[in-house]
Amino acid sequence: MQIKVSLIFHKGQQLLINSQQNQNCTVLESDGNSCAIAAAKLIIKQFGSIDITKTSLNKHHNFEKIINWEAYQQTKDSYNYIRELEIYRNPHFYLWTRFFTTAPIWEIEDHTYYIIELIDQDLIYFNFNNRRELNEKHTIEQVILEGQHLKYNRTIIFLCVKDFDQGRYHAPKMYIDTIGLFNGIYRRKQERWLCYNVTQGSYPDEEILKQTNVIIIPGSTSSVYDEKAWIRSLQNFILNVYENYSDIKFMGICFGFQLLAQTFGGIVVPCKNRIKHKGFYYYGNEKLTIKNDFFQIECFKELIQNDKLIINKAHGDIVSKLPEKFINYGSSKTAENEIFISEDLRIFGMQSHPEYSSQQILLFISGIQFAEGNKCFEDYYNDPNNKNFVKEKGDLLGLLMCHKFLQY
Repeated sequence: MQIKVSLIFHKGQQLLINSQQNQNCTVLESDGNSCAIAAAKLIIKQFGSIDITKTSLNKHHNFEKIINWEAYQQTKDSYNYIRELEIYRNPHFYLWTRFFTTAPIWEIEDHTYYIIELIDQDLIYFNFNNRRELNEKHTIEQVILEGQHLKYNRTIIFLCVKDFDQGRYHAPKMYIDTIGLFNGIYRRKQERWLCYNVTQGSYPDEEILKQTNVIIIPGSTSSVYDEKAWIRSLQNFILNVYENYSDIKFMGICFGFQLLAQTFGGIVVPCKNRIKHKGFYYYGNEKLTIKNDFFQIECFKELIQNDKLIINKAHGDIVSKLPEKFINYGSSKTAENEIFISEDLRIFGMQSHPEYSSQQILLFISGIQFAEGNKCFEDYYNDPNNKNFVKEKGDLLGLLMCHKFLQY
């Protein structure tokens, strides 16, 4: 997936031009195909580590609640054996990634623009060599002048389901902003994405729910059967929304997949021989078989039919029984239930992680193996007995399934 990402800075109707004229980059597999992550890497490369908390751009955010600074301080000087992961240990990277999940965007074909308006006090942090008046002849400038980038016609709710003491780690000493990953892959122009940390009791109010199209429940290092108050509260919230807001759909990934199944009467159990700690049991990638009638479902009809899919996995539990009126459309060697959709087409879920690239999954594995004192990643990768890892790139079909459901 090749997407060009550009940063557009302006002050009022003046375009601010950096000495490096071309403020753009291409989304890489290591970015998980996420424009938000690519944009954060781009701004650090071009402007250095600007502390966003000191600028006016911080006015609608509270980054201190988002980032576990104590956990970061404990690990910032370690985990330097993989060069590509250095960016993930930079705290400014996470501040900017989170900013780009709410910054206005506009799309023109395969080009995503992040439109950033600054005020005078911000200019001491950024180096611009000149300004010029916006020219209506240029499409993106006309979008800014007319304020189209500030309008939205859809609302997506993203629920953070990681306990605060877990920070935003997906593996030991690995720090990934999940909402930045989802947002940068799936958000489209004139969409508003709102994030709520349900582990801290934060939920959308009635007015927001009246405007909401989809609620996303992503992965977590918790298990849905854990005796945690926030998990029970989240299940009650889901049932309330399902019963009282008939226009809202739900999409669950990994933990979200399992939680939706459990909430509506399904059964979730630990993977066989699961490692007895908070790590994962299945990680790597695996072949999944898709039922042919999946592609007859209205929202998936435009997808190219394929009975096989390479999925990226990182989980310790599985759904052993689906609720009534939930239909299973995908199975793998390690999990009978991999893809479901409810009969009313309002609930869709995947056990795997289509939002991660295969390269990211490889980095997660190496982090887990190294931090636990096990064999190095190269040994793990080349181990002929590792049957859960097929050494193939994840298929974009899974990502497209999620996209189609969100936009339908």
